[in-house]
Amino acid sequence: MWRTFGLTMLLSCLLTGLTARASEGPSYIPQRIVSINLCSDILAADLAAPGTLKSVFRLGRDPHDSAVAHLLQDVPPNDGRIEDILPFAPDLVLAHRYTSPFTLDLLRRIGVPVVTVNDARSFADIRANIETVASALGREAEGRALIARFDAEMDAARRDGLRAPTAILYQDLGGAVTPDSILGHIVAHTGFRNVIDNENPFGLVYPGIEEVIAMRPELVAIGIYRPGQPSQASALLQHPALRLYRTRYAHEVDLPARDWNCSTRYVTAIAARLAAMHDEMLAWERAK
Repeated sequence: MWRTFGLTMLLSCLLTGLTARASEGPSYIPQRIVSINLCSDILAADLAAPGTLKSVFRLGRDPHDSAVAHLLQDVPPNDGRIEDILPFAPDLVLAHRYTSPFTLDLLRRIGVPVVTVNDARSFADIRANIETVASALGREAEGRALIARFDAEMDAARRDGLRAPTAILYQDLGGAVTPDSILGHIVAHTGFRNVIDNENPFGLVYPGIEEVIAMRPELVAIGIYRPGQPSQASALLQHPALRLYRTRYAHEVDLPARDWNCSTRYVTAIAARLAAMHDEMLAWERAK
C-alpha cells in the first residue's frame, strides 16, 4: 500500500511539474535531466548545463566502462527502472533506442519527454547523436563545439599513404571488428588495412585463433574491457598461440573499452593510439 501511495505522490508531483513546463512553451530548457543508459550518460556529461543532470545509469560512473566517469562521481546512479527515475521528477529522460520499451512507453504515457540516442556505426552517426542531445538540452552551441573538437581530433589521427599495414582489432570472446563498424572505420582512418573483410549487421565476426594467425596481421589491437581482471570472456585473448604470435611476429596495442563503448566522440582516443602505432611501425620499418 505504501509503495503504491508513494508512486502515486511521485506521479502527482511529476505531472504538476510537466504542466508547468508545458505552460512555458516549446523553448523550455530542461532543468531535471535523468539519463538511463551509458551511451546517453556520456553525451549528457559533455552537454548538460551544470546542476541539471540529476541521475545517470550506474555504468556511467564506472571508470572501466565510461570515459566520463570522473565527471559523474557526484551524480546519483540509477538502474534504468521506472522506480529509479520518478523520484528525480525529471523534465527530460535521455535513453538509448534499445532501452526497455516498457520503461520508455510508460514515461511517454505519463508525459515525461524522452530523447533516445542511436548506435553509431559511422563518424556521421557520432555527430548526429551529439546534435540530438544538444538540441534536446537547449545547448546547440556546446554541441557544435563538441563536433568541431571531434572533427579536429579525427583529422589529426588520419594517416594516408601507399603503405597500409595489416591489422586486426580483437576483443573479448574472440570478436574481431568488421570494416563497416565504427572501430573498423577508425582502423582504416588511421592508415591500416583490416584483415577482416566480411560484414554483418553486428560489426563483429568470430574467427578462431588459427584463423587470426593465418591472416598474419602486422598489428594486433586488443580491445580490453577490464585490465587486470581475468575473466572467461577475456581468456581467449591470452591463448598461448596468440600470445606467441603477438610477441614474435606482430606489433600490439591495447585499446581500453571505456574509449570505444557506445561509439561517442571519445573514440578519438582510440584513433590517436592507432595513429601513433602506425607512425611507430613505419619508423621501425625504415630503421631496419
